[in-house]
Amino acid sequence: MSLVHRVIILNKPLKIRGFTAIQWVILFLVGGIGGLAIFNLVPKELKFGNFPANIAAVLLYGTLLMMVVTALEMKPLAWWKNNFLYRLKILPTVYLPHPESAVLYPDSSIIEPGSRKEEFYVQ
Repeated sequence: MSLVHRVIILNKPLKIRGFTAIQWVILFLVGGIGGLAIFNLVPKELKFGNFPANIAAVLLYGTLLMMVVTALEMKPLAWWKNNFLYRLKILPTVYLPHPESAVLYPDSSIIEPGSRKEEFYVQ
């Protein structure tokens, strides 16, 4: 009969519900700051049916925040920036339609220096 041993993998970060501890701290800090800002900026009288708009805004903000953290874990920020800029056609997207022949080296315009003998400089 075989035995099953529990193994702790030390090079993998500890994740709680898909997020690391640092990501949870960032989520709570930014979520708390955003929640305070939304509660102070959105009027308390504004409602969606019987649901207050400021609570709906905090829920939407928190959901978007978790989405951004998950997206940044899947792909780095530089990838998202490049993807965004290429789709807006801000960065050049011109590709060569066919391969072009490369320049042969050595070029005929390059003149190689003649070989030198080692000469010692003595004063």
